Amino acid sequence: MVAAAGIGTLAALVAVVLVVNRPADTPEEAPPPVATGAVDQAALVVDDGDTVEASGQVLVTPGKPARFCAPAPVPAIGRPPGEKPTCAVGVDVTGVDPAKLTEASVVNGVTVGRAKLTGVWNAGTLRVTKQSAPANRAEPMLADEGVPCPAPQGGWKRDGGDPDRNTLHRYIYDQHPDRFRPMRVGWPEGFPTGATDGPQPPQVLVVEVVSGDAAAEDRQLRKLFDGNLCVIAAPGKPSIARQQQLRDQVSAGITPLMNDPANGVYTMSGDDLFTVEFVVLTPALYEKFRAIGLDLLHLEPWLRPTVER
Repeated sequence: MVAAAGIGTLAALVAVVLVVNRPADTPEEAPPPVATGAVDQAALVVDDGDTVEASGQVLVTPGKPARFCAPAPVPAIGRPPGEKPTCAVGVDVTGVDPAKLTEASVVNGVTVGRAKLTGVWNAGTLRVTKQSAPANRAEPMLADEGVPCPAPQGGWKRDGGDPDRNTLHRYIYDQHPDRFRPMRVGWPEGFPTGATDGPQPPQVLVVEVVSGDAAAEDRQLRKLFDGNLCVIAAPGKPSIARQQQLRDQVSAGITPLMNDPANGVYTMSGDDLFTVEFVVLTPALYEKFRAIGLDLLHLEPWLRPTVER
């Protein structure tokens, strides 16, 4: 089993973790999806006897199997005084050395620390063959901040123009979600990093038209919004409406997996391509993802095969 005792807290998180990017009041809340690059997802499958590795928290409780904790979300509620630390999602491990854990401490009799563990996977348990300092988690790629339009004559307005985007938002999201992609904000001079109380660099609303005449839509949108606007054609990309259909389709398959602790699936997010995070890609779980549609999923297992497999 990949789930720990106390996994019931995870089920309560499903509604929060299962990201549903409904059209936002501000386009900053609906960034374009991040390209993940081509990955042979079948190569991530782990069979019994394979060597895998990951970094994470380790819990060593006297008289119990040590636990290796996956980076799953946890409720923002403090642990009651006297309660022992537990994993929301994790695996049992053997062969871990508590004395070599990074940032180790003892909390209510439980040794808590971090490590990168390499070991042999077998029937839901990791037999450690190598223990080292934990690796830092990769920083997520930032949303696209570029502006794919030339500056208009006279340059972009420094104040962004009309701050009222409600009419534009209703036209795109409520009236014609089949024509457009989610709006986003671009920064032609780069994202602001200095003081926030002085002049700000110009920001531009970027609107992608997936069907219809982009030039005609450009003219119509400029009647609704007087600020900096960049309208481009994006044929073939999923519209707002299509994204919602895909989200509903994928959620219908992923939510039951998240509700069953045995699967170890703890997050899903995305708009066009959906990133799913989970403990380990067993052959059985891979087949469940295949039934949902691997072309729609970017699989991110925590425990990954090594070259030693």
